[in-house]
Amino acid sequence: MSEYVPVALRRLVVARARGRCEYCGFPQEAAFFTFEVEHIIARKHGGQTIEGNLAFACPFCNQAKGTDLASLDPDTGALTALYNPRTQQWGDHFSFDGARMQGLTDIGRVTATLLQFNSSERLAERQLLRDTGLYEDY
Repeated sequence: MSEYVPVALRRLVVARARGRCEYCGFPQEAAFFTFEVEHIIARKHGGQTIEGNLAFACPFCNQAKGTDLASLDPDTGALTALYNPRTQQWGDHFSFDGARMQGLTDIGRVTATLLQFNSSERLAERQLLRDTGLYEDY
């Protein structure tokens, strides 16, 4: 069960994210489901409910991430930390090839794989939103 996030803190997180998932960039305005304010470092791992540990996440990214902090790099097999939107810059770890989100680093590869950025459904949806101007690149 997630911890209650006070309204003022929730609003700050949403505004900071400009209404987009801080992992995949999907816009809340184009989604059928409500986005979530999630703990980057889960409470069970000692994460706190503070501004520096919260991210705005679409349900797909949040569910795929769960309480994970790391995963195995698909290229090297090394245990690698996931992307942290509070301490890292998106463009340092990811880029676009059309609608496909490419991991540029070990962190990018691990995050793109674990959060399933390029599943067929997400690719089709991202391409449609890009074609209609509703999905802007970082």
